[in-house]
Amino acid sequence: MVRRVWLAFAALCILSATSWVVPRAEGLPALELQGLRYGLIGLVAFLFVRGRVRFGRVGLRVAAAGMGFFGVPMVVGEWARVGVPEISRSALFAMVPVVVVMVVAAGDEERGARRFLVPALVGLGGLLLLLPLEFSGSLRGRLMQGAVCLAVVSVGLSSVWLYRLLRGLALAETLAVVGLSNGVFLLVSSAVREEFVWRWSGLASVVSLSSLVDVAEVVLLMWLLREMMPVRFAARYLVIPLLTLLESYALMRPELTVRVICGVVLLAAGAGMLLALKTGEEETMLSLR
Repeated sequence: MVRRVWLAFAALCILSATSWVVPRAEGLPALELQGLRYGLIGLVAFLFVRGRVRFGRVGLRVAAAGMGFFGVPMVVGEWARVGVPEISRSALFAMVPVVVVMVVAAGDEERGARRFLVPALVGLGGLLLLLPLEFSGSLRGRLMQGAVCLAVVSVGLSSVWLYRLLRGLALAETLAVVGLSNGVFLLVSSAVREEFVWRWSGLASVVSLSSLVDVAEVVLLMWLLREMMPVRFAARYLVIPLLTLLESYALMRPELTVRVICGVVLLAAGAGMLLALKTGEEETMLSLR
């Protein structure tokens, strides 16, 4: 099982880091397209389990946590696109490991989780050296930056919440609940933003290569949210930018500066420590062998 988890984590990071080479589908607004994709995932999973999905209290909690992890960041990202550059949004989301460590340290999911705070901050500092934040001078821009920060907190809290909730759910049932709830949420959000422009010609973008990549990422995400410790799983917000940066440097070979080298070293060190340090639970298990 441990090997499968690490292989799935590596596959997820590689898919996300190299997704920029996949041609992105066009024809529908981003939120509407994502809503259709999640709705399709949820519908297929619902049919796979033949409708045996728990829509009670547990199902509602999973749906809420799933929207906090997937839907809310997408909606906020689209709204803040004009006021917060993509580089700044990527840098802000590197704070997710810090949020997860603080949330986990306050609970009992991983004993000794406080030791992961320093690696999380080291990785964040390295990414900020590579992707410096750009602060807006307008009130609207600052509100958008604040909204992105709230989305970061939402992702961190939701990832820990999902780890607690998904332990007793099958993957297909999880995909059904999360897919359908996010599909409805994103389609409604697109309609509220007056970007809902449904047309049959847009169906091609739903079944495109980029959609297949997104579906694979969602399935891997949902499985890893249940199987991987939250702090380790949050390291992907450092690993993915690191892989993307290494890919871009390997292809374009820009000039290396002291700042870039220091940033890469700190980013790699922070991500490596988050993935390599043993949790209190793992140390207890090893001591009993």
